Amino acid sequence: MDHKLQPFFDKLHICYSMEKFGYRKDENDDYLIEDCQQRFFAYYYTSKESFTAFDALYKNKNGLQDRFVDYWNVTSQALATNPYVVGFDPLNEPFVGKFFTEPKLAVPGV
Repeated sequence: MDHKLQPFFDKLHICYSMEKFGYRKDENDDYLIEDCQQRFFAYYYTSKESFTAFDALYKNKNGLQDRFVDYWNVTSQALATNPYVVGFDPLNEPFVGKFFTEPKLAVPGV
């Protein structure tokens, strides 16, 4: 990571750990949604944990991307004939991998 960006990251809480925010966990070691809902969405969306998940999706770690595609294949087939569905966006905006630590991923065609 470019250390010149660190003050910017700190100001926006980019790449902070969810634990730094004091989020509680449930019995499965997952963060509680009600804690997430108490803070601005971008704080946890740009957390280390989120970027790890985005990276896993982007690089198909443990077949995550394959399962994501399978899910949307089933979902789109189920909705294809519904006259009230005009469209859907299966992948709106997750960052491509670890965007802030691997900036080259933002370059079109990479």
